[in-house]
Formats: sequence, structure tokens, C-alpha cells
Amino acid sequence: MRLLAQVKTGWFLVLVMAGAAALTLVACDTKSTATNAPDEDAPFVVRDSDTFDVDSFVNAGWKKSKEFSTETVPESNAIWYGFYKSQDVEIRFYGSHADALGPGVESASAAVARVSNANLQGNAIFASGQRTQYNDFLVAGNAVILCQLDIDVCAEMVQNIP
Repeated sequence: MRLLAQVKTGWFLVLVMAGAAALTLVACDTKSTATNAPDEDAPFVVRDSDTFDVDSFVNAGWKKSKEFSTETVPESNAIWYGFYKSQDVEIRFYGSHADALGPGVESASAAVARVSNANLQGNAIFASGQRTQYNDFLVAGNAVILCQLDIDVCAEMVQNIP
């Protein structure tokens, strides 16, 4: 009887160890999948193969208000300020999608970071000279769009471009 009990206990331990090993493999596999997830700090990019101009956004319902100098925003071709669905929207145009992703994202990231760290009672002065607080931005083709409140509103504007 004792021998039979030891054999049953031995098999039970083998099964427990095998189960633990299987769970470890599953956990490791899940972890490696998670590291392949997109970078949360990466910019939101839409319509990466399109090239836009000011009229593209006007045709989507954006109300252009004022053009700013490009002197303080490296490699930009044009900077326009306007409104879409009662939100301030600044659009920075670049020569290519690669330029928008490079110096464009760098400049927009600095502007958004400057705003979140600014102590100007909710307002910040951007390189464009406009006193507006932008919370986020997205890249659409050759343009970088700074969004005042909700990035979904800016994404909707881009979707409305024919």
C-alpha cells in the first residue's frame, strides 16, 4: 500500500510540475507578444501616403484664420491656425511625410510638452506666436496637426478630406 501511495504521489508531483512548466511557457509567450506591441509614445499617423495643402483641410470643414511664419518651426513649409468644431487647430505642412514624421513630430512633441509643463494659467505661446494650449497632435501625410482638446476631432477632420 505504501509503495502504491508513493507512486501515486510521484505521478501527482510530475503532473503539478508539468502544469507549472506549461503556465510558465504561456506566461513567457504572452510577455514576448506584449513587447512587440506598438510604442505608446509613437505619434498617431493617418493617411500616410497622401499629400495635403491648406485647401484640403478647408474642403473638410476647417476654418482657416491666420498664417504664421515658419522661421521657428524647422523644415516646415507653411503653418496655419484655424478652427474645426469649435476647437483651435494648428496645421504645419512639410515637404514630405518623412519630414512630418521627423522634424515635424519633434517640433509638435516639444510644443505639447511645453504646454503641459507651462505655468501660464492654461495658455502657452507656441513657436507660431498663437496663445493656445494644444493637448495632442497627429500626423496626416505631409502635415502635423496640433489639436486643442480632442485628437478624435482632428482625426475626423482628416477623414473628411476627399
